[in-house]
Amino acid sequence: MKKLFIYLITILSFFILGVIIANFVIMPSVVHKGREIEVPDVLQMALDSAVAELKKKGLEGVVTERRFDPIIEEGKVIIQEPLPKTKVKKGRIINLTVSLGPESIKVPYLTGIDIDKGKMIIKRLGFHLDSIEFIFSDTIPRNKIIRTVPDAEVELKKGDTIKLIISKGPVLKMPNLSGKNIDDAKIILEKLGLIIGRVEEVEGSGDKGSIIVQNPAPEQIVEPGDTVSLMVIK
Repeated sequence: MKKLFIYLITILSFFILGVIIANFVIMPSVVHKGREIEVPDVLQMALDSAVAELKKKGLEGVVTERRFDPIIEEGKVIIQEPLPKTKVKKGRIINLTVSLGPESIKVPYLTGIDIDKGKMIIKRLGFHLDSIEFIFSDTIPRNKIIRTVPDAEVELKKGDTIKLIISKGPVLKMPNLSGKNIDDAKIILEKLGLIIGRVEEVEGSGDKGSIIVQNPAPEQIVEPGDTVSLMVIK
């Protein structure tokens, strides 16, 4: 009888011990392994900081792609998968896409190109036209691009501005029309791209139709399209 009692006590002790082990050792481990974690928001964080933040939560951040981004600075997270606040298991890999910053593009070589074509190229590359400046040039034809500001081959970001320097052609000086017939003067002025404006007839000595006064004066710098006023003999 005594042996039976001891046997029962031993069995009961093992049972109680098993319950304690299951309750305080095995079950917590099982529950812990199955517990879900909320993915933290690491968007726009520096890569090192993002990986550290994920590690604190028991997650692993892995860079799966790097791409250009016009807004987010280089080295910062622009996409994370799974998304923030998603429930995942501990140890889950979080895929990260990291910004390379805005894409750099070289300023194109536009010397000698028409204004309109140059504008189109600038727009197509993602730049903005800042302004246009016209200057005289002995080498670049009128209305062609002389150069850009910044110069060609300089690296810019999309959205940056470019200024165009455009040729007005060679320096044009007003010819001396004094004593010439009005009809001959018209031919000369048309070849230069100048327009005859007011023609005033006055009494004077000399051949009829001869020019005695002109405005602009001889040797004055003019541009194609400028208007010339004349005074001729009746």
